[in-house]
Amino acid sequence: MHGESVNEAHSVRFADLLGRDERLPGNLSAADLAEADTDLLSMQSWVWYLKWLAKQGELPRDEFLDALYEDSGDSLIRLILFESVMTNPVIVRRYSEFRGQWTVPLEELPPCWPQHLVLHLVSAEPTRARDIDAGTAEQLPEVVELAFSLLQVGNTAALAILRGLLAYQWPLRGEFIQLFDTALVQSSGMETSELEQWRRRLGLL
Repeated sequence: MHGESVNEAHSVRFADLLGRDERLPGNLSAADLAEADTDLLSMQSWVWYLKWLAKQGELPRDEFLDALYEDSGDSLIRLILFESVMTNPVIVRRYSEFRGQWTVPLEELPPCWPQHLVLHLVSAEPTRARDIDAGTAEQLPEVVELAFSLLQVGNTAALAILRGLLAYQWPLRGEFIQLFDTALVQSSGMETSELEQWRRRLGLL
């Protein structure tokens, strides 16, 4: 948000604060965080906290991450939240065997918050208890945003979920793929051959 070096400095300070105040780790126990707890810290502090949790090999519950994601309301912050979760060692280990380019059905991928969130948005029958009050058509821009967040993170876990999303059969799959592919062409700046390689890698060709 302010540059990698500045964010890293803030993360170090945040970790130092956690280390000096013995009460903070207990009060911010990842396993105990609930949806209502998102107002305990600023959004930027939660980003630092997620990065700190990654070093501990821990993740908050999906319900908390859902609430944090919705509260952010900003594409850049949502991308950073996504990246913080997708690069957490817990998720990386779960997806360590998905280094190939084959597509695994979205619902059969190892469970994690991004996979659950994507499934919730595109499933006719929600897979999550938390209700996102939006019709299918209204969800399309959010699904496209999620897809590009996964693409920008670009690690094994993110690309496995993205391939599963692109292959998932839902009412607006055609419109979604068209929007995603058009945006990929317009924003990537890649040469034609490289673009085709990415399309094949993502199962679009």
